[in-house]
Amino acid sequence: MLFSRIRNIKICILALGLFVATSSSFAVLISPFTSWDDLSKKSPDIVIARCIDTPEQTIVINGMIWSNIEVMSVIKGDTQEGAARMVSQYVPCHGEQFLLFATYESNKEYRAYNATETYRVVPLDEQFRINELAGKNLHKKIILTLRHKQNK
Repeated sequence: MLFSRIRNIKICILALGLFVATSSSFAVLISPFTSWDDLSKKSPDIVIARCIDTPEQTIVINGMIWSNIEVMSVIKGDTQEGAARMVSQYVPCHGEQFLLFATYESNKEYRAYNATETYRVVPLDEQFRINELAGKNLHKKIILTLRHKQNK
């Protein structure tokens, strides 16, 4: 009887440990916004992109939304212009341009910019023109782009 109880307790502890380990692997870490300067320094990739497809059935995986985007300009990082995906809690509108503070990942299946927190996606107003950034340093490009931040 005593050995049976001990065995049941061990099984419960093991099951609880597996549950904690499994559930934490699905968690998405959300960091608080500190400043644009800090975000610029901590983001390995910063691009200006446009939403090319907002799926009618929004694809949500682990609380993250997958959107099809076109990278129009690379401000920081070793990425390139062209079609990609964005993974974020932000849901962009079709045709919307935005400044994206992200981490780029690429494999055989997809090219994706991970921008977990919504503040990493900054919608831009219609007056924004990429050619305004030509010849500017990173800091100046960020400042000029943020001046066109759309107030939603």
